Amino acid sequence: MTSQSTSGQSASGKCQIRQKPGLAWQFEDEHFDPRYWQHKEGFKATIGGRGGSCLIDLGDRRAVLRRYHRGGVAGSLFSDQYLWLGQSMSRPWREWDVLIRAREVGLPVPEPVAACTCRRGLLYRAALITFFLDDTEMMTQRLQRQTLSRECWENLGLLIKQMHVAGIRHADLTSDNILMDSSDRLYLVDFDKASIMDGLDDWQWQPLYRFQRSIEKRHKNQHLHYDADDWQVLMDAYQS
Repeated sequence: MTSQSTSGQSASGKCQIRQKPGLAWQFEDEHFDPRYWQHKEGFKATIGGRGGSCLIDLGDRRAVLRRYHRGGVAGSLFSDQYLWLGQSMSRPWREWDVLIRAREVGLPVPEPVAACTCRRGLLYRAALITFFLDDTEMMTQRLQRQTLSRECWENLGLLIKQMHVAGIRHADLTSDNILMDSSDRLYLVDFDKASIMDGLDDWQWQPLYRFQRSIEKRHKNQHLHYDADDWQVLMDAYQS
C-alpha cells in the first residue's frame, strides 16, 4: 500500500526495505540485525516467538525488532530462511499489509515501522519492526496472577469478532498473542502468516477452536486463573 509505506533497494543492493513514511529515521540493512542494537541504550532481549524479539530505541519511540524464524523440523534445517515467491508474498510484506488493514478498521494492533527482506538465490531472510505497545503484558501472564472480569472476556469475544468481520484470519491466536494493559484494554499482536479473507464463511471457527485448545493447554500446564465459564462468556459475546 504505497500510501502507507515506502520501499526500495537498500544502499548495499542486497535487501529490500519498506518503512513508514515521514520518519526521521532512515533504515538500512544493519538496523534489522539485533547485534547492531545490543550495546545501544534501550536494547532489551525479549522472550517470545520462535526466534525471539528485542526492544530497541528509535529516539522518541520504543520499537520491537522481530526476525522471522521457522519452527519444527523445517526450522532445524532452515531456521531463518524462506523460499522466495516474490516481494509481495514475503513474510514481512504480507504481515505489514494485514497490520495496515487491521488499523484501518480500528483494531488495536501494533503500527508497522519498517520491514526488510534479504534475498540470496531462491531463499531469503526477513525482519519486521513495529512500535512497542507500552504498559502491556501477555494475557497468559495476567491469567497466571489473577482471574479476568466477565467484562474482559466479553470484550475479548467482541474484539475477535471485529477482527473476523473485517476478514482478518489470525494464524496463531493464543493468549500469548493477546496483550493487556493496566486498564484491561486488549491488543492483538503477531500477525505472521495472517490472511485477509473475503468475508465470513466457515474459516473463522478454526482459529477460535485453536485458541480454546491452546488456553486449555496452558491452563493445564501453568495453572491459569481460567475455567470453562470464561470461554462461554467469550463465545456468547462473539456470537451476539
